[in-house]
Amino acid sequence: MIKEIIILSSLLTVLVSCSQTTKKETNDTLNTSMTTETREAIIQKEIFNQDLKTIKLDFDFIVYLGQEEDFQKFKTYTFFKLTRNNTTIFIDSSLTEYEFGNKLFPIIIKTGNNSFELLFEINDRPNKNYLKRLFIKDNKLVRQDKLPTFEGKPIDINQDGIKEYAGFWDYSQVWGDDNNLTAYNPILYYSVTTKGLLLDSLLTRERNEMIYGKFYGFAFSENDEQPIGVAEKFGRELKLINGGQ
Repeated sequence: MIKEIIILSSLLTVLVSCSQTTKKETNDTLNTSMTTETREAIIQKEIFNQDLKTIKLDFDFIVYLGQEEDFQKFKTYTFFKLTRNNTTIFIDSSLTEYEFGNKLFPIIIKTGNNSFELLFEINDRPNKNYLKRLFIKDNKLVRQDKLPTFEGKPIDINQDGIKEYAGFWDYSQVWGDDNNLTAYNPILYYSVTTKGLLLDSLLTRERNEMIYGKFYGFAFSENDEQPIGVAEKFGRELKLINGGQ
């Protein structure tokens, strides 16, 4: 009898050990699988599955938003999912704050057969907001980059038959004696083409030479100090970009 009890105990020990080993192997397999599918995305989909704001866009794109924060004057969302035709294209659950208060955005540009550029506004306080641009091909994210937020709808500013969006990267401060100096803050012009938004280098150079008297490049710079008087020309250009409003 004692011998039978010892054998039974040994069998139970072996079974428990095998069960634990199997469970560990299963968990390891799941972890590997979740790494491939992006573990964080799966977790976020479970968390926000029942509490998402939905925005339907052109060309059958749908945006799902979660983790809303209301700042009274604007709202931000730190969970973002983009889908098309029931296919998940992009999930962002980082601390990036998407904003949808400006009716100008999002912007969608068809760039070819089943290819698109999508631009979404990102709240970057205390800095000026910027645009996140997603390049989509065959319902897959090809790449992404950043553009400055645009000041208005596209217009044909140089009468060449091509409309342009225009925007600048940051807000300028003033300094010096009697606050008589400010930064070089170029306005960038992007042509709307069948290949997407393209920086019009020549137009950008010409328009900024009109404002600053010289072209100092495409980047915001406080090193290239400007007399405060350029602010008036800068303001007139923004008014033109906004259709005189």
